[in-house]
Amino acid sequence: MLNYRLKLWLLCLFSVTLTADSKIEQAFSKGNVDAQLQLFYYDIDKKTDNDAYATALGGYIKYTTDTKNPLFASIRFHTSNPVGGNLNKANTSLFNNDNNAEALTTISESFLAYKTKNRIMRIGNVMLKTPMMNDDTTRIVPWSYQGFTYTGQSIKDMKVQLYHIRAIRSFTSDTYKQESASGEFGDSGISMLSLHYNGINSLKTQAFYYYAPELYSTFVAQADYELSVSKNALFCAGLQYFRSGDGGKYAVRENKNGGDDINLLALRTSIDTDDWTISINYSQNFGLSGIVKGYGGLAKVYTTSMIANGRGNYKPETWMIKSVYNLPLNSYNSEIAFRYTNTRVHDSRGDGFKAYYLHFKHYISKEASIYLRYENLQYDTDKSDASYFRAIATYKF
Repeated sequence: MLNYRLKLWLLCLFSVTLTADSKIEQAFSKGNVDAQLQLFYYDIDKKTDNDAYATALGGYIKYTTDTKNPLFASIRFHTSNPVGGNLNKANTSLFNNDNNAEALTTISESFLAYKTKNRIMRIGNVMLKTPMMNDDTTRIVPWSYQGFTYTGQSIKDMKVQLYHIRAIRSFTSDTYKQESASGEFGDSGISMLSLHYNGINSLKTQAFYYYAPELYSTFVAQADYELSVSKNALFCAGLQYFRSGDGGKYAVRENKNGGDDINLLALRTSIDTDDWTISINYSQNFGLSGIVKGYGGLAKVYTTSMIANGRGNYKPETWMIKSVYNLPLNSYNSEIAFRYTNTRVHDSRGDGFKAYYLHFKHYISKEASIYLRYENLQYDTDKSDASYFRAIATYKF
């Protein structure tokens, strides 16, 4: 696999050199370097043998050749290294769980791209932002994907995306495999077609179809509406629908991360002002399959908190109240947030719970921030209650 990555990156470099010497010099001299350093502490308190805590130091460095050229390349390295004491550190998902939860260093992006005014194509290792396949930035090292992506905007108010993914690297691995968060997907890979339409005033719509014949396929639709109710206030409403089926030989129907029986409807309403946002979110999964991670990353459902969510299996029905207030601490953004989650299940095999979440995010400067997150889950069954705490210090270069 390392040889494959090396050959891919050499191909990127070689392709760039096909242009004239002056353009080669310009592409690299006007390239961009982006970097971030992060210190991440995570404590999981379950009152059982699954207790865990660890501290990680890491971040990323990314280099991209001049993107004003039609042909450009990019490479990014991520790393997460254990520092200090720890307990059951593999349970924190901060490190390389393929290697006894030791340090995780990986190439998270290495792609060659070609763009025109209305289109961009990438081939190689990429990070994605879709409902069922995304990077998931809840740890230092994200998920990433190996394959081909195309995005086109030739039609007014319409964006089209076409992806084919042949391998996936999880956020606890340095190896790209034919395995998603929901299970193996075989040589057929995972293909995605999406349409995004913004031609109706105040309404954004998008639809996705993921085709994975050896795992399961999924249709996702979402519509979000905004209405100005005063000079400084917006009323927002949204609808999501996830439906999976066509299970292949690797599909597991009762998988919490994803299977061939997802049937989830989610609704959202909110009032947004300059300083404060409050939203009421609802979802019900009528199927036995969960949708916690989908094919990779963290499935984007309205009823999502740090840990608590309405995306599990065994037919959960969830209400979630979210509130965020912007704090006038300095000239940079700072905020405090609260969430309350109430989940009931319509299958005796599931676990209902209540959850309370609080976070404080403070930007010390444009480059530096501190993020404190806490959530407590209280189960309706005999399952042990649990609390989760994360402290994250970030500096961007």
